[in-house]
Amino acid sequence: MSRFAVKCLLITLFVVGASSATFAEQDSPGTHKKVYLFRGLTNVLSPGIDQLADELRQRNISATVTNHLFWNSLANEAIQDCRSGRVSSIVLVGHSLGASAVLSMAEQLQQAGLHVALAVTFDPVVRSAVPGNVHLMRNFYISDGLGVPVQPGEHFHGLLRNVDLKSSPELGHVSVTTSPSIQKQVMSDIISANTGCR
Repeated sequence: MSRFAVKCLLITLFVVGASSATFAEQDSPGTHKKVYLFRGLTNVLSPGIDQLADELRQRNISATVTNHLFWNSLANEAIQDCRSGRVSSIVLVGHSLGASAVLSMAEQLQQAGLHVALAVTFDPVVRSAVPGNVHLMRNFYISDGLGVPVQPGEHFHGLLRNVDLKSSPELGHVSVTTSPSIQKQVMSDIISANTGCR
């Protein structure tokens, strides 16, 4: 396949992925926790994000899953929902460029004076700092691959856990999102994350 054909294929995947970024959501009765999940570049390369969203819905936990490009509009939605009382606790989860979206959204929530109970990132590809409004930050990355650790921001006083998975050769940039043990840890963290957003 020529380089031109490969470039066309990648551009097509990106456009299709971004345009099909669904704001799949389920509002659950009796809970005010909201989980925002962000896929990476083409949506199809973040299968574990969709698996988490499916399990959250099965547990009646409200979840929105979308492409990383839409973090800004979701931040505005989260700010309104928290201030109105429709949401009492916010969780952010993202893979690859979706990990960058998580930290950008957390930063915007901080500027609005709101808190994030939990932020989880899978193999972020851009070095970022955790803003001070995040209670617990857990980052799963592969240091001998594409992933990088996250750093505490200037005013961060929460709990930061960088988990380097380079000793697990079966894991890669995509499969890190679907690892059963990691999915179990993340689900446990989400269930127990109850820090108020206000």
